[in-house]
Amino acid sequence: MQHQLHIVADTSVTSGGEGLAALRYAEYIAHAGCHVTLISLGGTSIPRRVNGIGSIRIQLIPNKRSISKYISYYYFIKNLCYEDKIDLIHIHGMWNPVLAMAAAVSKMNDLPLILSPHGCMEAVALKYNFFKKWIALRTYQGLVLRTVSLFIATAKSEKNSIRQLGYKQYIAVIPNGIDVTDTVVASPKKRTNKILYLSRIHPKKGLEDLIESWSIVRKDEWRIIIAGSGDSRYRESLGRLIRNRGVEGIEFIGFVTGVSKQVCFDGADIFILPTHSENFGLVVAEALVNEVPVITTTAAPWKDLVDYKCGWWVKPSVGGISKALVEAMSLDYDELRIMGKRGRQLVIAKYSWINIGITALNVCEWLLDGSKEKPSVVERR
Repeated sequence: MQHQLHIVADTSVTSGGEGLAALRYAEYIAHAGCHVTLISLGGTSIPRRVNGIGSIRIQLIPNKRSISKYISYYYFIKNLCYEDKIDLIHIHGMWNPVLAMAAAVSKMNDLPLILSPHGCMEAVALKYNFFKKWIALRTYQGLVLRTVSLFIATAKSEKNSIRQLGYKQYIAVIPNGIDVTDTVVASPKKRTNKILYLSRIHPKKGLEDLIESWSIVRKDEWRIIIAGSGDSRYRESLGRLIRNRGVEGIEFIGFVTGVSKQVCFDGADIFILPTHSENFGLVVAEALVNEVPVITTTAAPWKDLVDYKCGWWVKPSVGGISKALVEAMSLDYDELRIMGKRGRQLVIAKYSWINIGITALNVCEWLLDGSKEKPSVVERR
């Protein structure tokens, strides 16, 4: 049975989608049949149970503050690979030098390296802190990208972004998943006239477009609930925009998780993610599995919303979002419930973590043994 080393900067609940996706990916590839060691600088080392035939061990990297800390990270990862007889290394995310140390270990020890960018290679994402990223791409991050044996993209749009940057390695398109069996839909649900946004408070998420749209199409009986955390200065700028537009019916409730997060989904009639850039949009799948129809933009890879008639997929603009809000608020409750049930069936069919873990393990087995047939989700330019 193969043994994989996965590394991500942070797995804490406040770290965002990247940490959660890395944790779930590691759990379910272990469930499919391999041993996984997951390490991170932040988060928790609480043991995770795996119901399948594999196993997972979570360990925190000793976070030293000395100037030589990256050398210590290198030897920590190198020794771990030796002790656990690691077959391949899988890094999640970018822009953290500790991930570069993992790539250096893979190169020096001739271990295959898999990289899941988690949206970091999207054009919009690269524009933020552009100068710092420009330097990184010409130093440590560039070395990492050239070392990669296989990229994992969560959608065709992310695959295209990787190709547009000139990288010619193999790319497997494997979406993020959702814990379908862990989600019990509140029954019976009651109409609340609430529209839920639940994600980071970040400029790329399109919250300005949502506020501008709401100032145009707002209905007195409806409210928008915005859940999530982010930069306090950006949050204040959104507050100023709301006041300048004289908008009512928008409530910020801060970061939510666990029971509080589930209460948000249970109390929503519509979910909205007006994003300008999304490599997958895990929260869209979370809303759908809770039987909440979704409004999102074509900057997220969710054409399924249209194909499965469980939401709206519109241009990332005030006009597109306004039109979708008007249509969604005009539907009666039974129509919204029917759309929500279609959404749950979509997630069960296409985005179950169990099926994704099996696909991911097949890709890894092919990467380690070139005599095996190349999985259909893998392509080379």
